[in-house]
Amino acid sequence: MGILVFAVLLGLIPAAVAKSKGRSFMLWWLYGAAIWIVAMPHSLIMKADQRSLDRQAEDQGMKKCPACAEMIRNEARVCRFCQHEQAMA
Repeated sequence: MGILVFAVLLGLIPAAVAKSKGRSFMLWWLYGAAIWIVAMPHSLIMKADQRSLDRQAEDQGMKKCPACAEMIRNEARVCRFCQHEQAMA
């Protein structure tokens, strides 16, 4: 019983890393709980899913700058990355 609880808790680590890279927390938690020794390095070396991260940012009130494609706040008048003036809608 203790080993099962330990595996469940250990699976949270690769799941948290994967979620920060735009991946599914639940799937990575199952993967990490089942075979942590493989899931942990895999979650560390994989690249971020940029489309998923962009969608999450848009859900949080961000938009993509048309000049440099960096995510900025909807209320921004000037992009903080490239200083491009934003068109006000």
